[in-house]
Amino acid sequence: MTVPVRCRYATDPATRPHCQLAAVVRYGHTPLCSSCDQQRSTLGKGLTPTRLNTATDVDVLAWIGQAQRQLHTAEHELAGAVARARQHGQPWSAIATVLGISRQGAHQRFGDPRRASAALDKAITKGVDTPHRTTTWGIT
Repeated sequence: MTVPVRCRYATDPATRPHCQLAAVVRYGHTPLCSSCDQQRSTLGKGLTPTRLNTATDVDVLAWIGQAQRQLHTAEHELAGAVARARQHGQPWSAIATVLGISRQGAHQRFGDPRRASAALDKAITKGVDTPHRTTTWGIT
């Protein structure tokens, strides 16, 4: 089974609502569907386009599953990076600056695994669908 290459603009439905998702051509490292290829301005000018296999469409439900797995992996990596930063003496204020949140927000999210777990349990019992944000690192 051939996995289709997604168009560069597949994840941007607001600016490219007519994107067909599956790329048909690549300019350098930038894949485009036929609709986005027609709308391009200077992208790829001077480059020879490479035609891509267009035998299959993008499975949008599989894409959601893939994105969910990547999100889980990224959240786990972020929690580990924060824990290591704390182990190396970085203050919550510095971590918060990198994350673009408040110091208190960073500490609430990553500081106390019991508090994060309790918040998740509360959200689940209320029927709120939230990403799993607990951490097993326990670094405060």
